[in-house]
Amino acid sequence: MFKVIDELNTLHLDSLSDEWVQASYYSEFLEFGDIPPEYESILESVDIKTLFQSIIKSFDDWLNTTNSEDEKSWATLSNHVIHEKLLAIIAYYIDYGGKNILTKEYRNNALLASRLYYKLLLVPGYKAYHIYHSQLFAHSLVCLGFPKTMCENEDSYYNSKELTREVNSVIRELRHFVFDLQAIIKTLQLSPNDMNFEDILSNLVDITGGAIVNKLNVDKIELANISRVIYEMIDVLICEVNGDPNKNAIQLLFKCILPKLIAASVDCKNANNLVRASYVTYSGLLLSKYGKSALSGYTILLQHLCYTLDGLERAEVRSARVSLVIGLMSLLPRKSYRNIVKWLIKLSTTAKVSHRHIAMEMLSKLLSNEPEENKSKETTSEKEISDNASPPTTEQQSQTVATDVETQDKLEDNTENQHAASMSTDDESSQELPITQKGIDDHEMTEEEVEGLLHARAHTVPLTEVLRAVYERVTDVSGTLRTRALVLLAECIASDRLAIHQAVEELNGNGAVSRLMAAGARCVSDERAAVRRAAVTLLQRLLARYPNPPPTDLGILVSLCRDASILVRSAAITALGELVIQSPSDTMIDAFLSGPMHQLSDPENKVQEQVVTLLQQILLDRLQKYETTDVEDPLPWMFLAGITRHNMRRHLQKACTLLAKNSNSINHRLVDMLSTHLGAACDDRDLQCLVLLTSIARLVDYSDISFVLDYYYKLADDTKVRLASGDGEGQYHTTGCRIACAALAAQLDPDNLQWATELMQLSEQRALSGTGGGELEEWMRAADLSLVAPVPPSPGLLKLFLDALTDPPPEWCEAQRGACVAGAGRLCVRSREAAAAAAPRLAALLHHPAAPLAARLNALHALTDICTRYTCIVEPLLGAVCGCVEASAPAPLRRAAARALTRLLLAGFLRLRTPLYYRYCALLADEDHDVREPAEYYVTSCLTADAIYHHFVDCVLHYNKEDSAGISFDARQLIYDVMLQRLSLVQKLNVQCRLAREVLQHAADSLDEHDDLPPALHAALLDAITLLCGPRMKLPKKPQNTGDADIEDLHERVTTNIVSHKMKRTVAEVVVPAVLQLYARMGPRGGQLAVYLVRIATDLLNDYRHEIEELIENDEELVERVQQFQETIGLAPPFGNTRNLVTASAPPEPDTPRAPRRRPRVPDGGAAPRSYKKRALRI
Repeated sequence: MFKVIDELNTLHLDSLSDEWVQASYYSEFLEFGDIPPEYESILESVDIKTLFQSIIKSFDDWLNTTNSEDEKSWATLSNHVIHEKLLAIIAYYIDYGGKNILTKEYRNNALLASRLYYKLLLVPGYKAYHIYHSQLFAHSLVCLGFPKTMCENEDSYYNSKELTREVNSVIRELRHFVFDLQAIIKTLQLSPNDMNFEDILSNLVDITGGAIVNKLNVDKIELANISRVIYEMIDVLICEVNGDPNKNAIQLLFKCILPKLIAASVDCKNANNLVRASYVTYSGLLLSKYGKSALSGYTILLQHLCYTLDGLERAEVRSARVSLVIGLMSLLPRKSYRNIVKWLIKLSTTAKVSHRHIAMEMLSKLLSNEPEENKSKETTSEKEISDNASPPTTEQQSQTVATDVETQDKLEDNTENQHAASMSTDDESSQELPITQKGIDDHEMTEEEVEGLLHARAHTVPLTEVLRAVYERVTDVSGTLRTRALVLLAECIASDRLAIHQAVEELNGNGAVSRLMAAGARCVSDERAAVRRAAVTLLQRLLARYPNPPPTDLGILVSLCRDASILVRSAAITALGELVIQSPSDTMIDAFLSGPMHQLSDPENKVQEQVVTLLQQILLDRLQKYETTDVEDPLPWMFLAGITRHNMRRHLQKACTLLAKNSNSINHRLVDMLSTHLGAACDDRDLQCLVLLTSIARLVDYSDISFVLDYYYKLADDTKVRLASGDGEGQYHTTGCRIACAALAAQLDPDNLQWATELMQLSEQRALSGTGGGELEEWMRAADLSLVAPVPPSPGLLKLFLDALTDPPPEWCEAQRGACVAGAGRLCVRSREAAAAAAPRLAALLHHPAAPLAARLNALHALTDICTRYTCIVEPLLGAVCGCVEASAPAPLRRAAARALTRLLLAGFLRLRTPLYYRYCALLADEDHDVREPAEYYVTSCLTADAIYHHFVDCVLHYNKEDSAGISFDARQLIYDVMLQRLSLVQKLNVQCRLAREVLQHAADSLDEHDDLPPALHAALLDAITLLCGPRMKLPKKPQNTGDADIEDLHERVTTNIVSHKMKRTVAEVVVPAVLQLYARMGPRGGQLAVYLVRIATDLLNDYRHEIEELIENDEELVERVQQFQETIGLAPPFGNTRNLVTASAPPEPDTPRAPRRRPRVPDGGAAPRSYKKRALRI
């Protein structure tokens, strides 16, 4: 002992200031002042490192001596050593070394001081003399993190070799450190109720993560030995004195592991993969070794991993966290696994977006598990297992009986909830390892044993409940969650697993419309493009399950082909294309032609290329030579039949042009292949071949046109036969194919057109002489050939057609008069003079209500063809064309006129100016779908938002004029609604301001000059107030804080906040005075306008109470009417808070085990260090 005393006297503790020691004690060793100068000068003359090593050696010799008669206790030692000063100087060196880890001297001093402190704790009586201090002991364990901190500050070293050398030296020192620590850890008998127990566990766990194993070239063997000793010490801390595990201590241990796992998940470096694996393995070993005692802490760890929001806004962090939790969940017993699944389902309904998001990702992983079995089957299997099991030991029997009683009590408590009872049939103890010392120690296990121990158990989940929880997120306020839910539902529909299919069928229900189909139909109108795209995928998977899906369901995808977002358009086009290839039918092909085919005119080249690629897969790649013995693919011919049925040859021609630019699929081999089909099968096949051949003729070099001329002559022969037999349908077919044949031959071999000239002149001679029979047939044949002949037709032929247009022969039927108009139109295409001469007569015929429908339709088509070449000729005659869309016109003519105007506008041959703008936009409210659809397409997809914005107020005034077309109030609102869909928030705001100034204020000014409003202004005022109060143009409110939201929501709030300033001024300066003035004059008269004025006043009070409340309160009568109106509609007062239904259903936050912490004591008396009040800087 005297040697120990001599070594300690070398520290000259008598010279250490008592005030400094007391200040260190009062701060609980958390803060240290500078060492007093007198004592610092003494320490400078001493080598602290050597001195600490000598003291440690002397303590070892004294404590290990067995022959000495000295009493080895603090009762004897305290008479010679001032232990308070010794502890203070030890704590100082530990603290100073922990703050200056990169300095070797201070770092080594901290390690030696900690080891010396552990030697002091080996002396009996350390508790009576307060040698053990929880804060000082926890602070000494910081030394275990020295290697990790040094590696994190790699830049502070000269090179990696120097850092490796320093780290290995610290690891060697830590070996002695942990052995000294292990010697006292059992004698301390620490429990979770002790101060700083959690910090002690956290410092011990930190070094076991393996963060530096792959760093540099550290000594991995020595580091593994240190970790092994640390694990043994942790086992001592989390067990009672008798060796039984302490449940609270294990919970605190898992709490210490939690931040390590979260930190390793947030930072996606490769080194953190090893850290995560290390802690996951250790957590699994704890659960396997301590069984039920570790289960509650393990469950709380899983809950906190889901509930902690650090970094969850990043996708990679979310993915790492989900994989981590799923891996840890796989080690749970069945009952606990079910409880966690229930908790996750409830977590998916909480108020915070991040919690719902990670719950959604967790549920998506659970969908890969097997479904739960029926209760009867499960009970039977458990009985068989129990019968075949070996007899348990006495200790195991007692544990099983206790667990069975506990499980039975739980089951009796849950009998009211049938579902919970059905899920609680398994006993956890049957899946846990026994809580005995026979458990496998981690340092004795081989790699194969660890791998087998941590192998994922085959868990089952209630797939229907999980799928329903996913389905409920389809209506989430977060667009990201709505998208994710739709994607998961689509994946479940496409799954090959029978259990998933059964869960989907159960979710869909037995209604006329399935739940998933209804959800997809709702989500295609979502404001977020990502949600709409996910809804497209869901609808595609649903429709693919039916061989013949309803046209209404396909119409949803067709409408999305014109979506404003290129992502949604591409998804809808791909979906329809895959459906056509998967299950071809006339319904599918009609949907494809109505949707993707029109996107060949899409402004985005990417979309055009997508459509062209699908056409190549559907049509060109499947064509084969005609063989009577082979079974051919019907899809390309079904597609061409749809092209002819819908008269979409121009779309096909454009597609072939794009294909020729981007690929080599349009070539002479395709012509050879089609030539084998022409005239070989039937008339329908011939027409389909001619449609495709004429579309590709200009894109290939093919001089052998003999097969086309042969077919043309065959048609001429068939015409005579069909005229003699009176086959009108066959005659119509030959007439249509004859033009296509002539055009095809001219396009295939444009250098050899002598045959066309000779045939045209022959037909002209017969037509002018009236010989050959069938005068009109010869006229039409000459007109057809004039389209390809290099020589212009004779003027006499044109005169024949013009005279027939003005004064048709009385014996002509409607078909012949229509054919005459068509022939005149073909001559107009050939020359400008013919077009100028025939256009007025065609317009007069078009405007004539008694003319045959076929003649008027052909006149419309002829004027459309003339407009594509000579627009200036048709522009003065647009009134006749617009007259075709009036309600009194025949339905086929109205539909054809709507399509013709839309095509001319799309191609740029016409510009949408007034009054054509008003007449065309009026089609948006037409009752006929075929008339309304082309206008909707052009206004919603092609017309610029600026054009709509500039003409919006003019439309409101025009549609309410007395000389307008008499559009109803509901129709006008429908027109306005379609237009407003295209406007941005700023444009809507400006439209509101213009309506307020040009309609409301103008009406108020008119009342000053007249006693009553003009009918047109009165109707326009009703429309303006309806628009300002409607949902599309609701006056922008102040942004409200509704909790967490996506970045898009925040952006929308900021934009609304910025642009609403202008509207506030307009409301205060224009809207409110105009409403007050109008109500003062119109209110006593009553009527609809007075009611509308009260309605807009109510909205103004709700939206702009603080800005205009004083202005409206001056009109007591209006305030009274507003209150009456609010009572009538049941409007609740806008005060107080409403209950958050989402938050009310949130699961409780997971429990967090907490260890008591000692707070710094407040010094009393004069012994406390004096604190000086800080001086405030006076400004």
